Formats: sequence, C-alpha cells, structure tokens
Amino acid sequence: MMRIRSLLLGLLVAAGSFGVACAQPGPLRVDATAPAPPPETGYLRLGTSTAPNGQTLGVNSQYLLRNGQPWLPVMGEFHFTRLPKARWEEQLLKMKAGGVQIVATYLFWIFHEEEQGNFNFHGDRDFRAFVQLCAKHDLLVLARIGPWNHAELRNGGFPDWLVKQVPAAALRSNDPAYLAAVRPYWHQLRLQSKGLLWKDGGPIIGIQLENEYNRGKTGQGAVHIQQLKEMALAEGFDVPFYTVTGWQGARYPEQEVIPVFGGYPDEPWGRGPAKMPPVEVYNFRFKSREGGNLGIQGGETAPRNNPAQLAHYPFLGAEFGSGVPVMYRRRPLLAPADVAAMLPVQLGSGVNLYGYYMFHGGRNPQGKLSWLQESSRTNSYNDLPRIGYDFQAPLSETGAESPLFAQLKLVHYFLNEFGGLLAPMTTRAPQVQPSSASDLTVPRWSVRTQGQSGFLFCNNYVRNYPMPERPEVQFEVRLPGETLTLPQTPTTVPTGSYFIWPFNFNMNGARLKYATAQLFTELQVGNEPYYVFFAQPGIPAELVFDAATVQAVTTPTGPVAATSGQFRVANIKPGTDIALTVQPRTGPAVSILVLSEEQARQTWKASLAGNERLVYTPQEIYFQDNQIQLQAEGKPTFTVGIFPALAAAPGGSLPLQQGPTDGVFQTYTATASVRSIEARTALLKAGGIVPPLRFGGPAKGVVEPSDTTYQQAAQWRLTLTNAKLNGLDDIILLFTYAGDVIRLSAGSRLLTDDFYNGAPWRVSYRNLVADGLKMPLLLGILPLRQDAPIYLEDGRRPAFPASGQVSELQNVEAIPRYRLALKITK
Repeated sequence: MMRIRSLLLGLLVAAGSFGVACAQPGPLRVDATAPAPPPETGYLRLGTSTAPNGQTLGVNSQYLLRNGQPWLPVMGEFHFTRLPKARWEEQLLKMKAGGVQIVATYLFWIFHEEEQGNFNFHGDRDFRAFVQLCAKHDLLVLARIGPWNHAELRNGGFPDWLVKQVPAAALRSNDPAYLAAVRPYWHQLRLQSKGLLWKDGGPIIGIQLENEYNRGKTGQGAVHIQQLKEMALAEGFDVPFYTVTGWQGARYPEQEVIPVFGGYPDEPWGRGPAKMPPVEVYNFRFKSREGGNLGIQGGETAPRNNPAQLAHYPFLGAEFGSGVPVMYRRRPLLAPADVAAMLPVQLGSGVNLYGYYMFHGGRNPQGKLSWLQESSRTNSYNDLPRIGYDFQAPLSETGAESPLFAQLKLVHYFLNEFGGLLAPMTTRAPQVQPSSASDLTVPRWSVRTQGQSGFLFCNNYVRNYPMPERPEVQFEVRLPGETLTLPQTPTTVPTGSYFIWPFNFNMNGARLKYATAQLFTELQVGNEPYYVFFAQPGIPAELVFDAATVQAVTTPTGPVAATSGQFRVANIKPGTDIALTVQPRTGPAVSILVLSEEQARQTWKASLAGNERLVYTPQEIYFQDNQIQLQAEGKPTFTVGIFPALAAAPGGSLPLQQGPTDGVFQTYTATASVRSIEARTALLKAGGIVPPLRFGGPAKGVVEPSDTTYQQAAQWRLTLTNAKLNGLDDIILLFTYAGDVIRLSAGSRLLTDDFYNGAPWRVSYRNLVADGLKMPLLLGILPLRQDAPIYLEDGRRPAFPASGQVSELQNVEAIPRYRLALKITK
C-alpha cells in the first residue's frame, strides 16, 4: 500500500494562496495543436497475451489494449482474506455494478503460511475459490503475490518464522536463504491458480512483484525484481502484465515490468497531529507521475524515475486512495468529494488505468500465533486496529455501499463506455498553472485530445481547504484547424465543483461541439442510441451541435433553430425525461437524457432480459442471474425504476406494486415487514485514568497504549433482542461514542475494533455470525486524553469533562438491512 514520507509539520503556505479568486483576464487557454507522438510498441517483454478464445491483451508506451483496441479499465482492490467467504460473491457483484472491471488482491504470506510448511488455502483464505468467482462474473484479476506486501500487516505480510530465520539484511533480496523460503510458497500459489491464468481462459491477467521497493544494495534493486520475475515464470505465472509500484525511486529491470503509481487524499501515516497542507492529488501534474504523498516504508534515498525513462511505459494507477485507514496518531475522516475530486485530476493528468486501494474494506483474521496487524509493538511504522480495516472504502468493512460508491460510479460508467476514446488522447497542460499544490488562486484544469476531439477536466476542490468560486469562466482550446471556446457565455464554476466535459464528440454521426454537462453512459434500445449526461450543481447544462452533421434538434418544448452553423440547447433542466432528440444527417435519431448529479448517482446500468437497461433506485444495488438485488438500511421501503420498460412486471421476493412512470422509467415499489431489533447496554465498569501517551517506534511518534493501559477502558454489556438474520441482509450495529479506542468482544475474545475519528462506528452483525459469534457481547471504550497529540478533523474532537479524559457511549442502534430480489423474466 501507500507509504511513508516525512510530513513537514512546519510547512508554511505561500502568502495569498488561500485568498478569494482573482478575476481571470479572458478565457483560460490551452494549446492542443502540437502533434502527439505515436505510441512505442515492442519495448516491453511481458507474458502470453492471447487467451484460448482468441481474445488478446496488450500494452504500448501510452495505453493498454484489449483485442487490439485502446482500453482504460477501472481496477479495485479487494482482500478476500479480510472478508467472510460467504460474502465474496455478492461483494464482487457490487463492485461490478459500480463499474469495476479488474479486481486487484494481495496474497498475504502470513495468512497462508503462518507456520512454516503448513499452507492454508481453506475457508476465507481460499484463493482459488475467489478467482473462480471473479471468472464466473467476468471480472479480471491482478494478483499481487509479493512476497512482501505491506497492506498494514505485521512484518509487511512476512510470516514470523521467516523474519526469525532470515537476517533482516537478506530479506527482500537475492539472498539464497530468502529465495529458498519464497519458492515453496509461490509454488502453492501457482497450484491454487492452475487453469485460471489468462492464457488458460482464466481471469488472472497480471502479477505484481514485490511492493514499494527501492532498495539498492548488493542483490537488491532491479536484479531482485528480475529474479522474482524469473521465479514466477519458472512456476508458470505466465501472464500478459507484470507490474511493480513505481514511486519514490523504485528500482526495477527495464522492459520487464510496468511501473504503476497512485496518491492519497490524506496521510494517516504522518508523524504529527497538525492539519496537512493541500495535497498534491488535487492538482494536475504534467511533469511527474508520482503522487507527492507516496513513499516507501523502510525505503532508501533514491533518484526519482525521470520522464525519459517513463516515456516507454503508459501512466497506470494502482493505488489511488479510495479511502484511507485510521491509524493511531492520525485519524482522517473523509468526505465523498475527497476521493471523487481526484478522478478528473488523475485522468486529466494522463492516467490510463484507474486503480484504487482499497475499494473494499475488511478485517484482519486472528492468527494462530499472534495478532496480524501492523503495530509499533512489532517494530512497525504505524499502529492500526487489531482487526478493523474499513479504510473508509466505497464498499465498507460491513459490506454496505458507502455514499462514495455511487459517486465514483459516475466516472466509472464513463470509462466503461468511453475509456477507449480517452486512452489514446494526449494530455495538454493549460497556459497558466498553479505554482504548487498549495496555490488555490489559479484554476486547475487540463484537456486530453486526439485530433480535434477531446475531454476537458476541471477541479475546484481541495480537501480541507475551501476553493474560491470562479466567476466568468470560459475555456479556450486551440485545436488543429479550430479554436474552440466553451461555453459560449462565461459561467461560474462553484466552490467544490469538479467535472469532465466532452468536446467535438461523435454521437452516432452527430458532432457534439461541447457540453457543459458530464457524459455518463450510453445504451442501445433496439436500434436507437441513448446518451446520458448529468449536470453539475450550479453550472447551467448546455449542449451545442455542429449543424453540418445534424438535420434537426428537438426538445420537449419544440424544435431548435440552427444559428451560426450550430444547434445550441442552453439552460437544460435536469430530469428523468428525454431532454432532447438529435437527428444526424445519417443514421437513427439520438435521444439524450440530462440527469441531475443526484439522479445519476441513483442510476445504474445492466443487461437484463436480453437488453441494456437503466435502473433507477435510491437503494443499494447489484445484479445477479437476471435479478436486481436491492438492499435498504433502516427503512423497509423499496423503489425502483427500469428503462426501457419490461414486457412483463418482474417477480419479487416481496409483494411488488407497479407505480407511475418517472420520466423514462417505469417504477415499482415494495415494502418489507418492519423488523425491530433492540440493543441494550449496561455499564459494568467506568473508565479509569489513562497515563500520558508514549512516543516511540520507528516513526518516533505517539504510539498505541499498552495492553495494561487497556485495563482502564470503560466496559458495557451489550444485549441484542430479536437479532435474527433470517429475511434480512444484515444488522448494522451503530455505536455513537467518544473515546480513544473502541472494542467489541464476546467474552474474552476480541471480535473487532476501531480508533475514534469522530464518526459513528459501524459493525456488521452478519460478519460476527460468520465468525462463530457467541454471547455475551462486551463493549469497551478506552478513555481519550484531552492532551492526546493525535490528529482529528476540525469539529471532531469531543467535549471533555473536568477530568480531561472521555470514554462515553452516547447511543447504540441495531439497524436492520432489508433485502429485495427482483427476478426479470424474458
């Protein structure tokens, strides 16, 4: 995962960086006339790229290819060993519904060979079963086989026996003793993946070797990565792609592997409690691929990869933070925009694989010999909860969709449909750029173009730093043979806005000159093409077409007249009705929907009853076996709209009522029987006095209290009444509290835990049952000291009593998650 860089706590932001917006003198300009260099081919020496059915995967110096065509997929990290096996399939289907195409997963050595020679691929550690589920649902897999992974695990995922047997200087090198230990483990991984590689017709398309690696002593560096690749090939890991993490001067053999990059919205691994300055991931970068806040734990000082070296490789991302963990000394609490605003920035900077870490949160299983989380007690850099690894991910530790999930889907669907157009487009930097990530006065934007077509990317959002409103904004894009100004009338870009706009976009023969709404997806209804956009709040939606390619444009209020060679439809009111119909000079008419952003978040796409359809619902959703699976938390009412309408009403696991149409959507409703689950608590012991926090560990920062200190935790008995899962998806235990660390136990057995960051703590009862839950349940809250030198977000530090310590349980709820299955008949 991400790693350490020194956080300069005394950093002073340049004077004036956080002032109000300055009026921009005329349009914001970019020159996109220079010819783009053709992609370099034949440089990389990778593995077998053709599957038995003839499908191919490839890569050149600029982008990935699938079946010979440019390909820009979405990849999400999901650690199967951190979630009960019984939940894997539905969670993979949720990822697929959200537009993820590749599942990345670490193979943790300590999980599979905790005791030397005793390999465990059973139950929640069943690698083969997980990959088979991915194959079943047409999800591709990138296996990150290590041997060292990190991922906030003890020893970076190395088993304790290995660390004891092999000297520290010999680990992660070509030392014979180390390689001799790796070989039998990798042999077992290969046995588990037999028949599941791309060349066999399976979903495993790539292997990541090592992780966050820049060591350069004898037997290390590029020669070690080369040795690992040769070992992987000797075991039979012959795949289309081999990757390594590329940041902080990564060392790797040229031509043999592809470096991948990333960046995070915050740095919970930082040393001190101060708020961070603006993070680089919100600022377009045109000279470097490395996120400024990515580092390497235990890494060395190394020269950064230079642009000439990286010009041989496409700009691929593997670790764009779709969340961050809560670590003991720093506890960020993210908003959806903290992650979503990174998308236009990274894509507009040239990224051609959008890979997330983590896309799905999870929990550390307890080992036979020890707790397995990263901890300063085992000389690791960070302290994390022993079990909880929610990561504030789009799919949480509980398995539920966070609000971020639907927000990210807005761009995933765009990439699923139009990523092939974007991938070969060249990044073009604007004439005026911010002087640094801390310069908030200069607008942040870029374009990517191929010929005269392209996309415009804009970001007016930075985590924890309100950006100024940008009045009177126009963008001027110089293209070969044309200078395009958009919009025709200057607009205001609101504070916190971020977007992707198309220009000179071919819509089935009709040329869209530009849109001030974001392109979302498309679908075919019979022979009729439909395009779906959504409008950003505060920005008038406008679509302009080239009259040379269009015969007529019609809106609900009537036909639109062409003016100056263009059909312009301005001030479109977002909604679920057809906003306009465009008749190209040739071919069928094109229907266009312009949703509001909120409506787009609630709109999903799937193949149902033999046709592409849009499904409109405020509930959580995934699709399985021609069924729409819906989940609703707290409220037993379901609403769903389907377009195009079905020939026959779907069958439902609950009584279903057909409702009125909502724009193009035929709606249905259903209501489950209300389930009341009571959660009662009884105080068993008040919180004691916690001594001053200690400093130490490799980070020389504040460290998690000792086990002895945890004896000062306040303790409650938790009793649940009517807590039965039959007929429910789950029961979410919601704890609102103030304190330092919260732990839920069954007797003396720790079930799960978390560090306080100001948000209520969510626990999946279904996960606990899968673990073999036994009563009674005990809840402990370690008091938080008022003088604790930890980072909490503004407004999230609790009120303290006169004692200067707080361990307060404010509320406990048991919230049912209802389920509805709609079976679609053909």
